[in-house]
Amino acid sequence: METERKVSRMFSLEERSRAVELYLTTPMTTAQVVECLGYPTRQCLERWLAMDPRYAGRMAKPIIPLETRRKAIELVLGGMQQKQAAKQLGAGVGAVHNWVRAYRRGGMAALRPRNQNAAQGGKSASVRPRGGADAGGRR
Repeated sequence: METERKVSRMFSLEERSRAVELYLTTPMTTAQVVECLGYPTRQCLERWLAMDPRYAGRMAKPIIPLETRRKAIELVLGGMQQKQAAKQLGAGVGAVHNWVRAYRRGGMAALRPRNQNAAQGGKSASVRPRGGADAGGRR
């Protein structure tokens, strides 16, 4: 936690605002904003978003469509490294690792999202609306 605070202090208010604005005004995910700007970490950006009154309290794990999870499994079982599959699909390496592990333990049934929000029509986090009262929760 202390390290995260130090990371936050390394960025000016202008840099923080730029990252938050980019996230709130585009369909980019937190990971995509971090990649685009080259800063901060995804977790740090999520913390900044949580402090922003326009978005505070709305964050939740994104629902990654089952089809994306299936594709990740296909790529990894086909010989691609998990890191490469994650980058190609716009997912986190940890998520791909967890999907592969779940698949090996329980097959395709184990890849189904456990989050209640999964009933939102399979929308990926990158196409959910933001900013308004009806904005979908996401990371």
